Amino acid sequence: MIPDIEIHKTIDTCGTRCPIPLLRAKQTLKELSKGEHLRVLATDPSAHSDFKAMLRHLPHNLIEYSCSTESSEYSRIDTFIIRKG
Repeated sequence: MIPDIEIHKTIDTCGTRCPIPLLRAKQTLKELSKGEHLRVLATDPSAHSDFKAMLRHLPHNLIEYSCSTESSEYSRIDTFIIRKG
C-alpha cells in the first residue's frame, strides 16, 4: 500500500459478481469529495479488468491495486484504491 494515503471510505463487495462491485463503487464515489479516496474489496475474478474499463470513462483515478490470496474465506481478494476526480 502506498503510504500516507488517507482512505475516506471502504466498501466490501466480496462475494458479489459484476456489475455489483462497479455499481457500489460508482454510488459511493458520488458521496465523496474530489480528491478523496475509496477502497474497494472485491472477489469477482473479472473485477480488475472491469474497474480498469470503468475508470477509462470516468474522471477518477486508480491509485493502487493489489491482490491477496491470504483470505480464509475467499481464494483471492482484489483491493482497489480510487481517487475521486
